[in-house]
Amino acid sequence: MHEPILELSHVSFSYGAKIVLDDINLTIESGDFLGIVGPNGSGKSTLLKILMGLLRPSAGTVKLFGIERHLFRQWTRVGYVAQNVTAFNHGFPATVEEAVMSGLTAALGIFKRPGRPERQMVEDALENAGVCDLKTRMVGELSGGQQQRVFIARALVSRPQLLILDEPTVGVDVDAQERFYELLTTLRKEQGITLLMVSHDIGVVTEQVQSVACLNKKLYFHGSPAEFWSGDTLSRLYGSKARVLHHAH
Repeated sequence: MHEPILELSHVSFSYGAKIVLDDINLTIESGDFLGIVGPNGSGKSTLLKILMGLLRPSAGTVKLFGIERHLFRQWTRVGYVAQNVTAFNHGFPATVEEAVMSGLTAALGIFKRPGRPERQMVEDALENAGVCDLKTRMVGELSGGQQQRVFIARALVSRPQLLILDEPTVGVDVDAQERFYELLTTLRKEQGITLLMVSHDIGVVTEQVQSVACLNKKLYFHGSPAEFWSGDTLSRLYGSKARVLHHAH
């Protein structure tokens, strides 16, 4: 039995009278690759903000690595790749190496200069993300797929055990998406990193992940992709006329 990395117990959240999340119970175990899917406005972004400590749930508890979220301080164990990394400011004056090094700011502090151990961590992250050959390039000059890998390297530099990705394939072409999913598979299998990814693309996600959580204020489903497709979750989540268009690979 794998140990739980993330545990949500009866988690609810409201903006005033508007209920956004309602009694969510969800456990993610070490080594899992979980895809969280749901329509726009289903609470996916709110859930991520709660996990990252940016919002406090109205009710319920969240545990990271067995520690209640409000007491959790070991954020180097959690990597995060934000939505729209490909909308990066093209004029931003940072090389790939500098951008990845900035992922160590929380561990180093603002004023401490990186030493040999930190530089090795950057090299390792660049290698793991497959962007060693880009380290002297300016981030703003790169393609969307290359930028995506750079920000994955930045998230990996603190050597996290959990990697959270928010709509990571938005704005990235199909070929780059395939390489991206190959990278995630390698990270999970070779380094044991637990993956949590939010996406609107149910068809692609269910081809890649080990388990699926379907959210629309409530948690409608949590199980394997095969179980998801064999049931009526899609119609309950999106309506009886919903259908998924599968992309050609």
